[in-house]
Amino acid sequence: MGTLYAIGVSSGDIGAAIAEAIIHDIRVNGLGIQGFPQITVSHPSKDAFSIRLTFDSYTSDLTITADEAKRAVATMKAGRGHDDCIFRRVQDAAVELEAAHMRNVQGG
Repeated sequence: MGTLYAIGVSSGDIGAAIAEAIIHDIRVNGLGIQGFPQITVSHPSKDAFSIRLTFDSYTSDLTITADEAKRAVATMKAGRGHDDCIFRRVQDAAVELEAAHMRNVQGG
């Protein structure tokens, strides 16, 4: 388990909520990489979390607020799947990661 933050969620909880959004995207759109991205959560300021997705040597970053993190974790823990509020940013970061990987695989 990661660090428990003052907002009542841990970095592990936040990472799991991000993973839930990625899994939803995979169900709907598939995933253009052979594996699942590593999810790293950092807390650079009181009100924000930086999320980094990594696959092979490729990375993609997004930011969510502390309130969004709390809501995404609550949604996940309640068994309601992914949080719509952060989904688009997570999806965009995953697409960016896939595109970087595919450019390299295709030699472009």
